[in-house]
Amino acid sequence: MEAVPRLPMLKFDPKPCLDETVYSSAIKKYIRGHYNEDPANYSSEIQELERLRSSICFIRQDYEYCALLRKYFCQIRFLLSRFPIDDPSQDLDVAFHWKDIYASSNYDVPDVKHEQASVLYNIAVYHMTVGSAENRSTSDGMKIACTHFQCAAWAFQYLRDVYPQLVDSDMADKLIGFMATIALAQAQECILEKSITDNRKPNIIAKVAMQVVEYLRTASRSLEAPKSAGGLNMQDTVGGKKIKTWTKYCALKQSYYHSVTQLYLGLQAEELQKMGERLAYLSDANEKLANAAKLAKNMDGEEELKKHFVSPTADSTSVEAIRDCLSFSHDVIGGKLTAAQKENEFVFHEKVPDISTLAEVKGASLVKGIQFSFSDPDVSGPDIFRKLI
Repeated sequence: MEAVPRLPMLKFDPKPCLDETVYSSAIKKYIRGHYNEDPANYSSEIQELERLRSSICFIRQDYEYCALLRKYFCQIRFLLSRFPIDDPSQDLDVAFHWKDIYASSNYDVPDVKHEQASVLYNIAVYHMTVGSAENRSTSDGMKIACTHFQCAAWAFQYLRDVYPQLVDSDMADKLIGFMATIALAQAQECILEKSITDNRKPNIIAKVAMQVVEYLRTASRSLEAPKSAGGLNMQDTVGGKKIKTWTKYCALKQSYYHSVTQLYLGLQAEELQKMGERLAYLSDANEKLANAAKLAKNMDGEEELKKHFVSPTADSTSVEAIRDCLSFSHDVIGGKLTAAQKENEFVFHEKVPDISTLAEVKGASLVKGIQFSFSDPDVSGPDIFRKLI
């Protein structure tokens, strides 16, 4: 399985930012009233802040854009230490302008926490998109992609835990929780690919693969969650078409990686000379792979896949990547199953246990969110209003 073609990864839509937010009135008012200084002395600082905010409105998929998002997020934290724009009693309203991801409607909200949440969301989406596009056929590519997905997972988790949004928001808790789980699943998937490439022991690979399945099960359950206290569920926010695509993605990969789990449990049983168990696991691996192939046939057309998935190589589409992976795996698992059947029939003659009588392996998570440092000057840059004391 070392050379198995990589499955495409899921990405999410960025949140459009509108270049209409103005800090100047609120900041000038507070400098004059609280610091008893002339706001004109800080015109260049105000302009620098507003230019930084403007720069994040032009979404790109390069590191410079991610660096701008991180810098702006850190500068908001610095700003709040001097200007209480998060305190309604101070009457320092700043209207932050954004566009709903799924409704495509423009809106403004006088809530700096929403601004911070939106920036974190786009940081996470950047990492998801770049990680998904990384060529995972090389060791370095797998490591880079894994790091991106863990960075995305942290940003999604921090957004959900520190800046919770309304249940009807395009960044509602359940939706962001789903995205965080997918990010961890895809990071774990990279670890699995590396483990297979490095020829780790079969029982280790089985545990790593099973953790991918467990993450995807959690993600699937969140998609099926009932309506919230506000009478909404995820489909009401993102639309039925996206939910359908995400559900198919989770089901396909669950079935595929469960087949990989059973394959390596079969190889472990072979090492332990448990030839009946070997055949049971390999038979189940073949069944689960067949189910994955069936699910793949029901996936949407190539154009729809392009909207949600990123092919792991430049010379194949997402549809081709899925087909190539399943075809390669079918040859490997089918070949090992045929050999196991013949050897058990003519050599070992061991009883083949029902797969339901064999304990299911527990997953081993080897990934977690990776945070960027708010206080690292290489990330934040110098505090724009540092001379204001």
